[in-house]
Amino acid sequence: MNSSNDPHTFEATFIDRFRGRQIKVPDYQRAYSWESKQIELFIGDLIDQNKGGGYYFGHFIVEDTAYAVELVDGQQRLTTLVLFLHVCQMLKPELCTHGLFSLCDRFETVGYDQAALLNLRKWAAALLEREGKAEPEDDAILKALQLDANTYTHSQRRLALAMWNFHRAFEKQVLETCRIPDYVQMLSSALCSCHVAKDKTVAVNIFEMHNTRGVPLKLIEVVKAKLMKAVYDAGGSQREKDIQAIQAEFAIIHAYEERLIVSSFRGQMSIKEILTHHLRVVDDAGKQGGDAMNQPPRNASADDLISYITKKLSATYALVLARELRKSVQFLCDALPQWDHSEKLVGDVMILHRGLSCEFFLLVCRRLESADGKADGTVSPATLRLWEKLLFTHDFHTRYHNLKGTRDDFPGLFSKFDRREASIAEKIEIKVREGFRKDKTEGDLQKVVRDDLLNGKPWFLNSAFNGWRNKVIYALYKYEIDQGADIRRVMKESISVEHILPQEWDWKWIEEKDFPPKQFESPEQREKHRRERRPEVGAFINGLGNLLLVTREQNSALGNEHPAEKSYTHICQGGSYAEHESRREDWKTSEKWAELIRQRGERIFDFVLNTMLK
Repeated sequence: MNSSNDPHTFEATFIDRFRGRQIKVPDYQRAYSWESKQIELFIGDLIDQNKGGGYYFGHFIVEDTAYAVELVDGQQRLTTLVLFLHVCQMLKPELCTHGLFSLCDRFETVGYDQAALLNLRKWAAALLEREGKAEPEDDAILKALQLDANTYTHSQRRLALAMWNFHRAFEKQVLETCRIPDYVQMLSSALCSCHVAKDKTVAVNIFEMHNTRGVPLKLIEVVKAKLMKAVYDAGGSQREKDIQAIQAEFAIIHAYEERLIVSSFRGQMSIKEILTHHLRVVDDAGKQGGDAMNQPPRNASADDLISYITKKLSATYALVLARELRKSVQFLCDALPQWDHSEKLVGDVMILHRGLSCEFFLLVCRRLESADGKADGTVSPATLRLWEKLLFTHDFHTRYHNLKGTRDDFPGLFSKFDRREASIAEKIEIKVREGFRKDKTEGDLQKVVRDDLLNGKPWFLNSAFNGWRNKVIYALYKYEIDQGADIRRVMKESISVEHILPQEWDWKWIEEKDFPPKQFESPEQREKHRRERRPEVGAFINGLGNLLLVTREQNSALGNEHPAEKSYTHICQGGSYAEHESRREDWKTSEKWAELIRQRGERIFDFVLNTMLK
């Protein structure tokens, strides 16, 4: 074991060298990101200390400011150590006398998680000593730690689970409470290296010095490092100030990234998605022309996005991109959900096509901003209805079948948007009327779509789900809203399509009275006779009237029960969910299945034709 007098020990660095100083994770750094895998490695290191020998705690980079010692690199390891010390204090406070425990009072995480960390220290026992040994769910964490659901982040969950994993290790005697002093002594005597910087320019190399035992750098962190390095390489008297400006923008981005767990109104929109859509239509706010607004590709990989940025990199580009990306993140994570509360069409078009609608809103928020640099522009419900109709109908027809060449040109449409809503609405309305390929729609897209539906009605009623899955899901969603169902909260989760009559239905559900036994029919022949009914049921089992929208978890829980045994009122109130409750008796008779499915399918078809395509 290393001597405590060694100037390269953890104790010598963080207890002696920085005695009494606050040690803080600056807000421009990512939040706590270690998962169970990294915690298990940390626990394994504690156990291995019994075998003797030294322990290396890694390299740290800090900036010594007038206010605190700020962690540039190493915050994941240090945060984990502090969480471990918190658990030790809770379990055996009388054994926690080592000077290392001063870190518990001197350590601060990123600003948006600091209050949660303090709550975790104060209320940890309520979470860790509750009944049941299963990993706590978010609801349990929120309740036990008295956290605010509106500001709850992924990183707060990770902080809580790290402490839970340490506590479970002691409970299962993987770690021994009587050996807490030994574990702490090993950590305090661990070798480490520490570079102290007097300015922020050292942060430009953070990703090159990252600890390989930790969590690999995420895309957004590599982007941040690239932008800071561009400013650093440019030199000049403004270098320090410009790096601080980029760090300030990314402090806000990281805060919103961790809040995505609560701010997204349709599942979680990842920071990679936001970056991709931002680069396609905004970039450094200088995007021009249809071709420019089609790059990088919507399916670009992380490497593709980095390559795209690197090719354009300069100090000026870095500063503007950081600012514009922050504005996009704020709008999509904060302003857009607020807009959705007052105008549900906002969330609806995100459900219909998240990628295109995300890019549409990013453009609108800038083209129609209330003041220069605000990026808060909005459009009227009438313009949103036009956008919804274009998304729903532009490719909802057979004129594109086996068509070679460009079908749609949304980048070209986006490039024509100016700073007047009337003009934006006019450009969209032209596409709603004519489509993107006037030569294929003959100038009347809506007629093409209506004719396709009417001419193919039998197919649409019974098989459209297999051919137009996304359109059918959206049509079902809008139909249920029209019927008064509270389906919006269901659509915020992972969507699945429930078959009221299961696809894996049991042939034994067909009653004897529907197929009376033939004279002299043996049991084997009778079984064969009943099984022959399958093709007839298969003709309508994927019909519109047999489909309900639920979450994936709910679909799995419902299983393949008989439709008369199923209940959906716990999933959604009103609409078809309530209707099924009132008609469960009808579902008991197999001869009524086809008619029940056909009747509801007809109502949905009429709704699409006469309301959505009005």
